[in-house]
Amino acid sequence: MPVYEHDKDHPESIDARAAQDDPWVMYLIVRKEHSAPLEALLVAAAQATVDAAARFAGDPRYRDAFAEWSSRSFRKVCLRANEKNWPAVLALDGGDGAVDGTVVVRALPPRRKSDREKLLVTLQAYTAELAELPSRPLPPPGDGPVMVFVLNAAVPMRAGKLLAQIGHAVLLCVYAFAAREPEAFARWNDAGRPCAVRRASGEEWAALQREESCAIVRDAGLTEVAHGSETFLALAPRAVERWSARVKALPPV
Repeated sequence: MPVYEHDKDHPESIDARAAQDDPWVMYLIVRKEHSAPLEALLVAAAQATVDAAARFAGDPRYRDAFAEWSSRSFRKVCLRANEKNWPAVLALDGGDGAVDGTVVVRALPPRRKSDREKLLVTLQAYTAELAELPSRPLPPPGDGPVMVFVLNAAVPMRAGKLLAQIGHAVLLCVYAFAAREPEAFARWNDAGRPCAVRRASGEEWAALQREESCAIVRDAGLTEVAHGSETFLALAPRAVERWSARVKALPPV
């Protein structure tokens, strides 16, 4: 099965990314006062990220920013906003990720760190521990293609780091497979981009890379995890009945 590795995840690119003084950044902002379970929050982050790219990557106001970010940085930073600041966050251009109909994550088009709005300067990093979030899994996916993300359970991360990583994963998967499988991705988009999040480690992690059409996220090591750590796999959208037995057997996050 094809495994897609973005050129920005090659070791030399990771080193260059880590050394940037004024990087291009996509900011993911989480509504602080939310009660979303972990899987739902991760799905919302993935959907917000791909929504921002779909809505703004071709927009003349942001086209160059997306191109610079994609080619030079691809960095994502996860912040949190309280109820006082949340309306101002929603007033910024961005993509949305919702849980039960309420937006809980907004992904902004990339901007240079030095050009970020005063609001973004004042917001704090989202550093919730996983134990603080409900662990209730989402209901089983319905009909139609579902993008499956697999978290590497051997690499511990806080919630904000996970959201940034899954945002990375969803775009890698789109870049890798949308042109190869346009019908599946069209159905996935039309259905609201349904996703599921599972976890694996050890031999299961290695076997998924051998057997599935997937994109691999390798971290630059700027925060929390070691340089080059494999954090997520993103599997090209498939209807549930077409999931392999291995994928079906994976436990939820």
